[in-house]
Amino acid sequence: MKSLLQLSLVAATLLAIPHASAADPIRQRIFITAHRGAHEEAPENSLASIRTAIDLGCDYVELDVRKTKDGKLVLMHDSTVDRTTDGKGKVDQLTFDEIRALKFDGKTAEKHPDEIVPTFDEALALCKGKIGLYLDHKAGEVSELLEALKRHDMVSKTVVYSSHEKLREFKKLEPKIWIMPDHPDDPAKIVELADSLHPETLDGGIHRWTKEQVDTAHKHKVEVWVDILGPFDTDAGYKFGLDIGVDAIQTDHPAAVLKFLKEHNRR
Repeated sequence: MKSLLQLSLVAATLLAIPHASAADPIRQRIFITAHRGAHEEAPENSLASIRTAIDLGCDYVELDVRKTKDGKLVLMHDSTVDRTTDGKGKVDQLTFDEIRALKFDGKTAEKHPDEIVPTFDEALALCKGKIGLYLDHKAGEVSELLEALKRHDMVSKTVVYSSHEKLREFKKLEPKIWIMPDHPDDPAKIVELADSLHPETLDGGIHRWTKEQVDTAHKHKVEVWVDILGPFDTDAGYKFGLDIGVDAIQTDHPAAVLKFLKEHNRR
């Protein structure tokens, strides 16, 4: 009974903490971010890919936001709809209705024939209370993105990746939001960035990180959220991430990362 109570208290604590810090012992748990949603099972940046990431137990879902010709915020990685849908054209040259009429294309589309390109609001409504958001800011005014996050009470569960200029704007308008620039390849520049931009975390491909760089970031109270994608998205890549001390892993294979981390007592 005592053990059950202790587990319940730990679970409640985890839910109550918006983002845990790198120095917190709770962060023995390495976060998993599903890149563009769990897109190996459902179309990327679709609601189905978000649901799958939630069902798998991911901590965050990485989503890309763009703006239609008539000013609607939608999820889309590329500047065009060509690769991921049955349509053609630039997102910012198509109306919302034109984009909503499209069907997803690709290897997972047949399993999800009713999926349509979602709005940012629809994605936030699905994420709320279930999964954190790793927002790759492709387009849209910072103010309108923050308004959407506030509407869905997602500010404290969002990490934003963008340019330094845009990240400063996010912080100026909403000091509580976490920001994540790409990391410099030099420890001295990591210190400079930590002192000038004050990010909560740094991004970057796993092949660009060293233990010295990770230790430098941690010394300055900055977490390290690496991308382990493409040829590095393997057990060897995950092991290297653990060895150098990363705090979160972005992956195209969240189920594989989850299995690996459980086997290494990091979940």
